[in-house]
This record gives sequence, structure tokens and C-alpha cells, in this order.
Amino acid sequence: MAEIIKRQQYLDKLLLYKDKPLVKAITGIRRCGKSTLMEMFIEELIRSGVPKKKILYMKFDRYPDSEIDDAAKLWDEVAGRIEIQKGSYLLFDEIQDITGWEKKVNLMYEAGADIYITGSNTRLLRSDFSTYLTGRVHEIKMYPLSFREYLEFGNNKKKDPSESLKRYKRNGGFPLIALFEDELGSDSWDLSSGIYDSILMNDIVEKYEIRNVSVIKNIFRFLMKNTGNPSSVKSISNYLTSKGEKTHPATIDTYLGYLESAYLIYRAKKIDLKTKEYLITSDKFYSVDLGIKNGIAGFNYEDQSGIMENIVFMELLARGNNVSVVSIKGREIDFVVDKEGNKHYYQVTDNLYSPEVIERETRSLLATGDNYPKTIITDKPFELKEIKGIRIISLVDFLLEDL
Repeated sequence: MAEIIKRQQYLDKLLLYKDKPLVKAITGIRRCGKSTLMEMFIEELIRSGVPKKKILYMKFDRYPDSEIDDAAKLWDEVAGRIEIQKGSYLLFDEIQDITGWEKKVNLMYEAGADIYITGSNTRLLRSDFSTYLTGRVHEIKMYPLSFREYLEFGNNKKKDPSESLKRYKRNGGFPLIALFEDELGSDSWDLSSGIYDSILMNDIVEKYEIRNVSVIKNIFRFLMKNTGNPSSVKSISNYLTSKGEKTHPATIDTYLGYLESAYLIYRAKKIDLKTKEYLITSDKFYSVDLGIKNGIAGFNYEDQSGIMENIVFMELLARGNNVSVVSIKGREIDFVVDKEGNKHYYQVTDNLYSPEVIERETRSLLATGDNYPKTIITDKPFELKEIKGIRIISLVDFLLEDL
């Protein structure tokens, strides 16, 4: 039997909101561990004394629950298997494709049931559900393994973190791959690419009836090859033209939205530090997982800047931050997080190997003129811990620091 590692930070969130009058919605890319999290939560419910007959868990992407395709069938099936009342726990996995599910779940909520749902598409919370349950939904955003979690999987527990980081950069953090990396070897990317292909075809191409699949595939490939670089509809259009595919800008923008909605990519918008407004220019796009990125774009140990940025960006998201790129006096800061007005700036670089590089990496941070914390994250350790009030930390130490 495969080893099961608790995703404790997510389990703690579910336990914190247990029995609270909110629908708990777990969102994230397929295969990131949402179903396993639900199963772990059920174990905790039973351990706490909840009778099994008070718990109903339905997985709508698996037979026989996958046969339920509309709200009436959903209600009849649930009502036939459990009393919908206070003290009952209803867990619905991948519910977003059931027509009209929102109204029936609202009725179950009003009957007093404690409800947990998962979804692999942003439309889960952009549907009529928000109309029925405005202000009564708590979203828990789930991602593939952070590096700290990755070290708890497979043989990584026995390895030096710096060595494991090399594997993480290459293979990414899907739990299944992390568990069986040693057995998979060079086939890890094949499994990551299989996850990507399944999501692309089933959750995007089929769902939105896309006819020219090569267009959206080439858009995704362009983004994976340009991780960390600003990308615009125009630059994507130029790339498609070079591939012999002229595409309307509106179509490109729509396809970017589809890729975001399936959690394959995340967008970092650029904000002007002076005006506090988002700039209508090119954004940066990051892959949800490095295994997917590397499987599509290839992997080069000599070109680490995009990979490093991807890791830091996803780590900051997983820590619960809103993350933006900063424009300041014509310069750029890789990331800023802003929690209730408290900012923290981050620059990401491979190595502070010369005075010129140090000056370049500190210049934008110092240009902010404020006293918010500033950090430079380096791939290779640096001899100093601070330069001009700016913290210097290695990537591995940043990923493992106590928060």
C-alpha cells in the first residue's frame, strides 16, 4: 500500500472550520490531493466520535456517483443515503459538473448539514452558488506539494534538502510523483504530462468545444518556455504566427482564461507602486507544477531563473498571499505580497556573484523608499545575510523557514 502523508496545513484548516455555518470549498488542480484530504478528514471525524452513518462521501468523477448528472438525482441520492440535518456531514468531490447542484446544496446547508465540496475549476465558485450562499462559503485553496511537504514524501526524508531541491526543481510536486519518484525515474515527466493532457482535453477542450487544439497547446507551450518573462497577448500572437497559426487576440485572451480556470497556470499582475494600480501591460505566468512545465518546455540546469521564480511564486501563494509584480521608477521587483497593508518585497536571483549583480538586485528594492521588509532569494548560498538592510537567504532556507 502506498504511503499516505498528511497535508497537515490543509487538514488543520478543515478542522478549524468543522461545524462552522459555512460551506467549505476546497479548490485546486486535479491530482493535487483534494480527494485524499477529504478521506483524511473523514478519518478525523470518525476518530472524534462521529458515527459513520452520519457521514456521506460522494465522488462525482468516479462510478457510480458519476452517473448523477443533475440536481434532482443528486438530492434523491443523498436523501436516500443519509438524513440531511444538523450533525450530518456531506462531502462532495468534483461536484461542479452536476447541472443545478448549487440550489440543492444550498437546501442541504439550510437543513443544517455540515458541507464540504471540492472542485478542479474556478467555475465552482463563479457559478450560481455564490448567489445562493453569498458570504457563507469558505474557500481553501490547495496546491501541489510545497517543498517542505515534498520532503515528507518518498525517499526525500532520507536525503539532504539541497539534493531533494534538485529533484523538486525537475519533477515538481504532484503527490503521486513524489511518492514514486525513484521507481518512475525518467518517466516522472510522462506522468506529469499525462495529468496535463487529461486536464487540457477533459476540462478545457471538451468543456468549451475547442476545435483547433494546437492553438491552446502552443499558447501553453509559449508560457512554459517563458516562465518569469512578461507575456502579452501580442507576444503570444507573434509566437503563434511563427508556428503558422494566426489567431485573434480575443481568442488568445479567452484561452488564457481557460488555462487559469483549470489551475494549470497562475497569473502575476504588475502593479505600479506609485499609483497602486495594476498596469494594463504584459503579465507573468507561472506553472502550477514544475513537472508539467519541464515536461512541456524541457529542463536546463543552466537556466534556473524561471524555475526559481516559479517555485517562489507558488510558495508565496501557498502561504496564503496575494502576489504581484512591482513596477517602480521604470524598474521591476519580482514579487510583492500585501497582507492587510503590510508588504514584503522579494527579488529572486541565481547568484550574487559580483558587485554589479548585487547593485542590480538591490537597486529596485531600495527604490521603494519605504521600510517594509525586503528579501533577496538566491539559488546559491551567499556569504552575507544582509546588504543595506535587505535580507539575503538561500532558496532552500527560504522554503524551509519557520513562518
